[in-house]
Formats: sequence, structure tokens, C-alpha cells
Amino acid sequence: MGRNARDRQAGDGLSVSSLEAPKRRRPSWMAVGALLVGLAGLLGAYVFSVMSDTVSVTVAAHDIAPGEVLGPDDIRVVEMGRTADLRAVQAEQQDLIVGLAARGPIPAGTVLNTGLFVAADAVVPAGKVVVGAALPTGAVPTRSLAAGDEVGLIEVASGMATATGEVRPAADLGTATVWAVENNVSSESSSDRVWVSLVVDAADRVAVAQAASNETLRLVLLGAS
Repeated sequence: MGRNARDRQAGDGLSVSSLEAPKRRRPSWMAVGALLVGLAGLLGAYVFSVMSDTVSVTVAAHDIAPGEVLGPDDIRVVEMGRTADLRAVQAEQQDLIVGLAARGPIPAGTVLNTGLFVAADAVVPAGKVVVGAALPTGAVPTRSLAAGDEVGLIEVASGMATATGEVRPAADLGTATVWAVENNVSSESSSDRVWVSLVVDAADRVAVAQAASNETLRLVLLGAS
């Protein structure tokens, strides 16, 4: 083996050191990372505050007809912002309304509350309608008139002459069941009125509504049969 070959083998055993300076970590990247972590924490706190300020409430899953008995499939749960004025049945309170009947038409998406429903056996029967009347206090038999009371309907003489010159006499308009009562309904003519909703025969609805409009409708409390 020649000298040149031995020199090459000796050179192959030598370690080679890099002359390039070692790279240093850049503090700017560390600062950006810390900033991102901080932003993530703030975002998490915001989401938590928003979620904790909402409530799960029930809404109508579709249009509900008057008298329709509510079932679980008729209810949908949505998230809404929490507010003191919100009157709603919450998701965990569905048992309060399932099995009850709708008082009137409830459009899809309506936030549900107990006031929209009555017991299934208290819904307006077929052949009946509900007529409302704002009556002076003297037109109701008692201030303790309540839902479920049976009353007679009388159209009193108005004192106005008919086309023939005769004064129309009082008329018996049949009987009704009180659906609801609300006192102190404001009116232009008087602030002391009673709003009464009456369940009457569908055939009598026009006569009863007209008497209420003319302020000639009077109620009499009927005794138990």
C-alpha cells in the first residue's frame, strides 16, 4: 500500500466538525405561542358564559289545531337566551303539558307555556264555540264568577225602537258555560268591566256576540241541576 493510500485511510478516521454556528430559538415564536394560548382561554370563557346564559325550552314542532292533545312528537327543544320575561316550559318540564289539549291554534315554532293548554276533557266540545264579552260589572251575577259556572244568557231591552216603532223586548239566548273570567278590563266607556269568555252553541254565536257588542247581554247564574 502506498503512502498516498495510507494517508487517505488516516484522513478517513478523522472527525469533521461543522464550522456553522448553532441555531438559537427565536423568542418571538414563543411569544406568539403564548398569545395563542391566551386567546384560546378567552374564547373558552366567552363560550362558557354564552352557554350558561341560555336555557332549553319547548316549542311547537308543527302547527297544532285547537283541541289537539299534545304528545311528545309535537314538541321540539331549542336553546334561547335566558330572560326574566321568558314564559316557557323548559325541556325537563314537558310532563306539564304532554296530554293536555290546545286552547286555540298554535303555530309551529311557538314557545310553549302552560297557559296555552287545558285538560283534554275541558276542551271546547264539537258544536260549541267560545264568545268573548267585555261586560259592565252589573251585567254579571257575581264578582266571584269563575270558569266552569253555568249561566243563562239574556238580551235585555235596549230602549231603542225598531223600524215599526216598537221597543224590542228582552230575549232568552239560551245557556252557556263560563270558559274564563278576567276582571278590570279597560274600556273607553268604563274602566270597571269584566271580560267573560263563554262556551255557547255554535248556532247562537251571532246573537250572543251581537248582544255583547250592543252591551245588552246579561248573565244569570244557574243552579245545579
